[in-house]
Amino acid sequence: MVDKGKQVDTSAAPPDPQSAFGAVMPVIADLLERGTRAFALGSWEEAIEHFGELASITEETFGSESQRYADCLVMYGRALLQHAIEQSALLAQKTLAEAAAGSKETEAKEGQPKEEGQGQGQPKATIQFEGEPDFRQVEEEAAAAAAAEEEHDSGGDEDDDFAAAWNVLDLARVIQEKATDAKSQLKYAETLMLLGDVSMESENFGQAVKDFAAALEVKRRHLKEDDRELAEIFYKVALAYEYNQESSKALELMSDVQRILNNRLDALRAESTMEAKEEADSLQEVLEDVAAKIEEWRAPPKPVDIGALTEGEQLLAERAKEMLKKAVESGQINDITNLVKSKRDKQSEAKRQPEDSEGGAKRPKKNS
Repeated sequence: MVDKGKQVDTSAAPPDPQSAFGAVMPVIADLLERGTRAFALGSWEEAIEHFGELASITEETFGSESQRYADCLVMYGRALLQHAIEQSALLAQKTLAEAAAGSKETEAKEGQPKEEGQGQGQPKATIQFEGEPDFRQVEEEAAAAAAAEEEHDSGGDEDDDFAAAWNVLDLARVIQEKATDAKSQLKYAETLMLLGDVSMESENFGQAVKDFAAALEVKRRHLKEDDRELAEIFYKVALAYEYNQESSKALELMSDVQRILNNRLDALRAESTMEAKEEADSLQEVLEDVAAKIEEWRAPPKPVDIGALTEGEQLLAERAKEMLKKAVESGQINDITNLVKSKRDKQSEAKRQPEDSEGGAKRPKKNS
């Protein structure tokens, strides 16, 4: 039976105190333990720090082409991805809160009574010489420009977080791709799936299709046809196709998901153990969810009923429509398909041609 071991496999045998590695192995073990604990607790920045240092030490100790180094890069990249997802969610919450606050402020200003003489052909008297700047307007424009710059910087940081995760994971992919044993190949498939997750989070769905499909190809060579991991990767490819506006391909793959899960369910029902019964019950619920998802994808998209939204949701919807209209008119809509920039190893470029970019993936920074 194939060992499906996960990425963490940095040391199989205890270190020899007399060897050159004897002194560094306890440090590696300590960093691995600290990083794993921080990751489990959701302390992404702490996990990034420990796994980044672990990757650097592992590279220096075992070499930049070692599978141990690739294992550490995957742990490092996974932590970077989770941190990027968290920062993206926080930024989205901040944007929604600011949009809601802006709508309420606008309503409050519109509801205020006009000053005496305003709107009645008697404008409030002001003295302004020709050529004199309106300092209040200048201050408002400066504040608006500063806010826009801050928002742009926040978006740039978010892109950098995902790009860092992509670069680290892509370097691990290049190393793992060269190993031919089944265990290493399954690790390689996991890394491809993580790269697909980065592309999905960055809304680069075309690249996500490529990464998930490559992972599927590897897993089909090493897993049984009724393995739930195989159903999971089929679903990920289908989801990427659906988001990439290719629903027919997505639905074809969802039928494969159902086939694999039904085969697994039949195998479980043939067993008489309590564990098999519990898994069969769980699997039945998964199949129901898959069937519901298929029906959802088959149905035409329903128009949003603005009247059914809450007052706050209506305000946000109207503000979003207004912002989109202005962006279209100004021609300032960005192409989101370029958010993830792949830095590919030149030697593997001929085998795998990503959509976005060229070059080599960045290595984690070494501590001085």
